[in-house]
Amino acid sequence: MTTIISTLVLPEEGKKLLSNFNVIEKEFTQEDLRRAEVLLAWPKEVSQLIDNMERLKIIQTFSAGVDDLPFQKIKEKEIKVFSNAGAYSVSVAEHAWALILTLAKGTNIRKRRESYPITGKTILILGAGGIGSEVAKIAKNGFSMRVIGASRSFKGNYDVKIPLNEVDKYIGVADVIVDTLPLNKFTKDFLNYERLTKTKQKVIIVNVGRGETVNKNDIEKILKERPDLRFGTDVFWRNDKEDFDVNLWSLDNFAGTLHVGGGYASQEILYNAINKACENLSSYLKLGKADNEVNINDYLG
Repeated sequence: MTTIISTLVLPEEGKKLLSNFNVIEKEFTQEDLRRAEVLLAWPKEVSQLIDNMERLKIIQTFSAGVDDLPFQKIKEKEIKVFSNAGAYSVSVAEHAWALILTLAKGTNIRKRRESYPITGKTILILGAGGIGSEVAKIAKNGFSMRVIGASRSFKGNYDVKIPLNEVDKYIGVADVIVDTLPLNKFTKDFLNYERLTKTKQKVIIVNVGRGETVNKNDIEKILKERPDLRFGTDVFWRNDKEDFDVNLWSLDNFAGTLHVGGGYASQEILYNAINKACENLSSYLKLGKADNEVNINDYLG
């Protein structure tokens, strides 16, 4: 029987989905780790456990993002990785719109200032996966916006679809830009100073992907140069200090939240996401089919 290590105690629904397998939850021994072929975990936990899991063949993450995984070791051990992309899409899209409207209407500061209209405008969504498709749905149904998606693959309904390498042709027409990109070798510093200078006046930019897809120094520089540009983020740049310790908080054209768009701030969202990870893993173990297989080479080199 296949042995699965889960670093969390699974909800009852998750337990049922994996009831045909030997699942060891939260408390496990070195021998358990040695015998296990499958690991259900957060990416940072994988880094702590992988060296003790000599039989490990499959990793299913609880998170949508996987940039914290030890990809060199994963490649050397020929381990398959499945992310939990899509599990937090609705919640994060709602949060993106909370930031968009906060910036558009100036509710983040105790001052009267110009309101930026949203209805009927153009939105550019970077990353047209689960989160991007939900952001697009709200843009179309709620605000009658023209929606441009930039991605390698697409989910949802877009008026214009472009590859990421053609963003510069369209970035200057967007009234709102939403970054939902994962962090890999293709997306690091994607929104840099050169690209940010091409945005139109009174643009709103929101990041709910990964902090490092926006260059930290460049966004700070342009926010100071252009008070008309408004930037909001739920994701920050990881460093040796507290993640949220940045210079942006004092700026009137900035709004931030402390990475609460996904499951962190809601037990209901987290519960459903864990069950989705279990469902995806169960599908692969029983049928050989699963969503969200990670291309490991995207994160190497």
